[in-house]
Amino acid sequence: MRSESYIKDLENGLKMGNSWSNSSMNILVVDDDVEIVELLVELLKGLGYRVECAVNGAEALTMLAAKEYDLVLTDINMPVMDGMELIRQVKAREKSPVIIVITAYASVQTAIDAIKFGVYDYITKPFNFEIVSNAVERALEKQFLQRENVNLKEMMDLYQASESISSQSGFDEVVKVLFESAASITKADFMALYLDDVNKGEEGDFRLSRRQLFRRMPTTERYLLSFLPKRLSSVVAQEYFTRYSSKLFSGNDSLFPAISGDSPKPIHFNSMLAFSLKAHNRLVGVLVLVSFTPTVVFSDKLRRSFYMLVSKAAAAIENTYLYDNLQRQYIETVESFAHALEAKDSYTHGHSRQVSLYACLIARELGFSNDELGVLQQAAILHDIGKIGISDTILNLPRELTESEFFEVREHPRKGRNILAPISSLAEVTEVVYHHHEHWDGNGYPEGLAGRESPLMARIIGVADAFDAMTSQRSYRSPLSLDGAFAELQKGAGRQFDPELVGIFINQRDEIVKRLESRQERD
Repeated sequence: MRSESYIKDLENGLKMGNSWSNSSMNILVVDDDVEIVELLVELLKGLGYRVECAVNGAEALTMLAAKEYDLVLTDINMPVMDGMELIRQVKAREKSPVIIVITAYASVQTAIDAIKFGVYDYITKPFNFEIVSNAVERALEKQFLQRENVNLKEMMDLYQASESISSQSGFDEVVKVLFESAASITKADFMALYLDDVNKGEEGDFRLSRRQLFRRMPTTERYLLSFLPKRLSSVVAQEYFTRYSSKLFSGNDSLFPAISGDSPKPIHFNSMLAFSLKAHNRLVGVLVLVSFTPTVVFSDKLRRSFYMLVSKAAAAIENTYLYDNLQRQYIETVESFAHALEAKDSYTHGHSRQVSLYACLIARELGFSNDELGVLQQAAILHDIGKIGISDTILNLPRELTESEFFEVREHPRKGRNILAPISSLAEVTEVVYHHHEHWDGNGYPEGLAGRESPLMARIIGVADAFDAMTSQRSYRSPLSLDGAFAELQKGAGRQFDPELVGIFINQRDEIVKRLESRQERD
């Protein structure tokens, strides 16, 4: 039977109320004493909270896995799983509720242990309802402030990640930022990205573009990484992911068999979340996040908030395709320029391509990135584009040039710059084209730059251009031998050419021979 003092305390507690009396607060009471549970539930519901109860720690963990609670009130001595083990497991979670211990078996050691695990308050039975009410109010205020700070941080993280994605121009960079941000924010163990093959000039299914594991897994469990297929059926993708912006999966979800691969063993994951990547009302791809960690459960709140980042990623990926298409068109234009030039001078047929090959040999030894190699190749193809403005008669003379004729030829870097200058995306290429005839000692043209005043790419092309010219047939002379050309490069090192680049080039004799032989076969 309830004592009169308990009844009085209960009435006083109900009269008090507090600033957190609203239905958004979820409280879980864990105790095997039915009478105590009834008292606490009655008090807390009277204060406006939503309250549920469990009779031991094991039952409480099951409930915590299925639902988010703001506060747990727990006893210590309970069957199946005691309060201390419950506290330990709850506090190991990524986002845990605040915990208050209410127990009749108080001791200094249990109080110390509880505090070590991060328990907010410790109340002994029999308790005063005013003390319980005040403790609950303070605990929920603390939880509210913590969650507000966490929410603000999460929103800032999402905003910064989305801005970072939007600032990327290359596909690899966009996906890298997307995966790193998703792993940091969601704590996912594994991610897979499917993309529409239409973007690659094909039609049909969605292909597995990239997958990544973010934690170590035992060898016996690595088969889990293959449970998602390499291709996602276009029928499944269009039927399910066009309809849904995002979806949380459970192990028995009816959609799961439609997207899972042919794993040789049963698939056990803790949580899975899929997002539709849509741009311009079209399904671009599907992003799948998987947690194999029991303490990491994707929530509906995470699903809604994280979609902001996914939407940015979808738009950025679509933009990279548009950029790639423009790049392809640009490359076609560059090639047409080169072909037009070589059509004017039969003796320089294939020269630009050969200069590009030689230049890349040097650049790779210097550790150029793929983007830098791309700029260098474009500059090599276009380095003589200004010769389009030179008279065909001068270009094809069967003798060495006179001083006035050579003066006109020396104008081709300037003419090349004038041709390319209106194309803003070629600004870096334009500078290389303009300076590729500068000399290390400053006696080159058009500006007479010395040493490293001239762009590195221009100095590289200067070596490659001279070597190919020396080893090619010209209207006024026969080609030099490989050894003869190397000797000329060494003679010009420190005067016409950057000596370091000459050394790097000559050290790649075997690769140079292969390219020379390949050119001779084509010719």
